[in-house]
Amino acid sequence: MIVEVWVLLGKSARPGLAAVRPQGVIPPSITFFDEDEAIDAHRIRRHVDWLVDAGVDGLLGIGTCGEFASLDLAEREGLAELLVESSAGRVPVYIGVMSTSTRTAIRLARQAEAVGAAGIVSVAPYYSSPPEREVLTYFRDVAAAVAIPLIVYNNPPASGTSLSVPTLAKLAVDGVAAGIKDSHGDASRVHDLRLLCPPETAILYGEDYGSFEAILAGADGWTAGVANFMPRHAVGLWRLARGGDLEATREHWARMPPLINMTSNKVMFGRPDERPDFIQIYKAALDIMGMAGGASRRPLLPLAADDLRYLRGLVSELELNRYVA
Repeated sequence: MIVEVWVLLGKSARPGLAAVRPQGVIPPSITFFDEDEAIDAHRIRRHVDWLVDAGVDGLLGIGTCGEFASLDLAEREGLAELLVESSAGRVPVYIGVMSTSTRTAIRLARQAEAVGAAGIVSVAPYYSSPPEREVLTYFRDVAAAVAIPLIVYNNPPASGTSLSVPTLAKLAVDGVAAGIKDSHGDASRVHDLRLLCPPETAILYGEDYGSFEAILAGADGWTAGVANFMPRHAVGLWRLARGGDLEATREHWARMPPLINMTSNKVMFGRPDERPDFIQIYKAALDIMGMAGGASRRPLLPLAADDLRYLRGLVSELELNRYVA
């Protein structure tokens, strides 16, 4: 696998320090639980192996798809170590350190660095609806606490804070954000971020439904949630697009929207006021494929029976069972 050297910017850089620049398909990996809702290390290791074998370029652990909000501090630290260990240097691992507390985020960032993570990821502090000056200070404090790079994660629906393109670019120009994961959804923002950020800044598209457009717009990477259960399709899309065959890329993409719409758009299913059950869909798809995705931690509930039937049909259409580990 060919990787670029990512030169770090700003105060968090140490002389001579370099890291693997995030690029390509980077699944935000799900967390597996057993029947008692304890973390299932065996299934996590197996899933990491399956994703790496499918050709993904990195892993993002303990983020939204990893159900970080349901994990306690000790679980998050243990899971960070497990993910890095499971990758065994085959692909870089980026660890989510988001918290309502700067002190806790710094603790998690330092622990991620200590166990060998390639970088850390965080949304703005959530719940308290902080003003921009507090958001910027949070990111500066977390970035300054470690030598590994910080990827600033913009996820307005989940965090309650929407970071504008100029704000994200300022964090990049100031050397705070070595990368930006933008889950705003609007793929056209990739153009603006690329225009305003330093060329070294890694721009990652953080949604699934606009990924075709974002990849063609020049995103450095795609944190593909659907890659949790269809990694070869996600990797195939990325490689076709990067290879410059637009028609083949369009044809490959044309088979993916029905599943992606299910994970991204409740309006199409007559429930516009509900968030998509994307984590449960990823796990249920693995169950259908015979790979034991299992349940999420409550309050997340299993898919409704109608949704499960619909998902079975989509998994069958794409013949995802062919790619079972």
